[in-house]
Amino acid sequence: MKIILVDDEKGILEGLKKIINRYIPECEVVGAAHNGIDGFNIIQKWQPDIVITDIRMPQADGLEMIKRLKDLDIQSKFILLSGYADFEYARTGMKLGVNFYINKPVEECELRECVCQVMEEIRSERMKLQEIDNLKQEFHSRIQEDALRDVLDLGNDHLELVEELLRVNHIPMKNSRYASILIEMNGNVDFLREYGFDPVFRRIDLILRKYDGVYRFRYSGAQVAVVLTHGAAFELAELVRAIHRLKEVLTRELKLSIIIGVGTVQDRPVGISHSFEEARNALSYKLIKGAEGVIPFSEIMNLSERSKLVPEEIITDLEAAIDNMDEQECVAIIHQIFGRIQDEHSISPADLQLQCLNILLLSIRKMSIQQLQQNELLGRHILSLEGISRFETLAYLEAWMVQVIRGIIAFKLEHHIPKKKDMISEIKDYVTDHYNEPISLAEVAARFFINPYYLSQYFKQKTGETYLNFLTQIRISKAKELLEGTDLKIYEICHEIGYSDPQHFARMFEKLTGCKPREYRKKLTSY
Repeated sequence: MKIILVDDEKGILEGLKKIINRYIPECEVVGAAHNGIDGFNIIQKWQPDIVITDIRMPQADGLEMIKRLKDLDIQSKFILLSGYADFEYARTGMKLGVNFYINKPVEECELRECVCQVMEEIRSERMKLQEIDNLKQEFHSRIQEDALRDVLDLGNDHLELVEELLRVNHIPMKNSRYASILIEMNGNVDFLREYGFDPVFRRIDLILRKYDGVYRFRYSGAQVAVVLTHGAAFELAELVRAIHRLKEVLTRELKLSIIIGVGTVQDRPVGISHSFEEARNALSYKLIKGAEGVIPFSEIMNLSERSKLVPEEIITDLEAAIDNMDEQECVAIIHQIFGRIQDEHSISPADLQLQCLNILLLSIRKMSIQQLQQNELLGRHILSLEGISRFETLAYLEAWMVQVIRGIIAFKLEHHIPKKKDMISEIKDYVTDHYNEPISLAEVAARFFINPYYLSQYFKQKTGETYLNFLTQIRISKAKELLEGTDLKIYEICHEIGYSDPQHFARMFEKLTGCKPREYRKKLTSY
């Protein structure tokens, strides 16, 4: 710790330096002065941890010097030296926050003991400040994470709200481009249970540090979402190379099985959710690309364009039959699909594999990652180029496809997943009961085993509003009840209804009611 000495007697200064250098190695004397004015200047310059000063000195005494420094909010700790048994000095010193005194002549043991007490007090205060800073940072991170979840779930139709969420969370928008990635971790889950996601976050920050903004948080289960912001030179090819390096580091250092979906680079803030949906869609192609790797959305677009044999309307019919758990209709549609494949005489084994996998991916695109992971048929027996030869005829391949679809339907029945037409009402009931919990679209989608993107689309199609708007209306309605019927403070109501940021709560309240929560309560009392 840095120490400055102030005393008008040169012999005392030299003696203090020798004692400190010999007996208190944790401290370094960085400066000395012979009067209060010089002491004031040198302390202001060095901002030392500890100042040892005489009281009576020419030009300005020690107490006057301390008062001037306190007025400037200098945080140094002061030890007073005095050869006078004068209570007035001590009382004035206490008013200035000085709690440490040493009588002249200075004894080595007394000086060391006093300095050690001051150092311990400084360490204790710094630990408390660090704890407060950590809590502030944790609180800020949680608010920022909530805002980014909202941005990811809002879709492309809420530019004003997206920009507001980014602005209040100090996420740069001017001259910035944006991209999203989704990281999924498998294997070695004991590591995540023991150490949490911090080791993953640290490596993300390190590998992606070249980008202006790196915002990462746990998205759902063993998934981490990352939103990146950068200037005009933000290029997708360079991002993909960086993500490959990240994947290698996470695999090598943390022994995790990693697959990463990468969305495209977007020019507008509202494109963040679009890029994230691309990353999520890319991740679902792990069935083709394998359980580990990096999958840019641009790659799966190329795969999709190579496979146009089965029209989209047939895939949509198969999707609807799976939603309604209509096994007979599913089998009939698969038979129709293979009839078309049978008529395509020039199809190669590789194209046949791609065709079948694409049919599966399109037909299960509404399923959640959790559902795909838990489904044994999809998790263990998906086709590969090496394994295509085990199906000797198209009939065998068709039978395998039927087996997979039946497995999906059985899984839905086993886990009591509602039919699509009943799902929205169940979700609305669930949100109404759990509005005060952090229920993001991703978390609700995981609970109901549906892909978040398709839940968002379907919810809006059936209700005429977004999931986030519905949740917000429930929360604000409950807030109005609490404002009317309780004496809870505004920040307490904010936490009661599931918001972590009182300012965000106030903005949402004003947006839906036309006034701030405090104004709403005042209106009630004026009637």
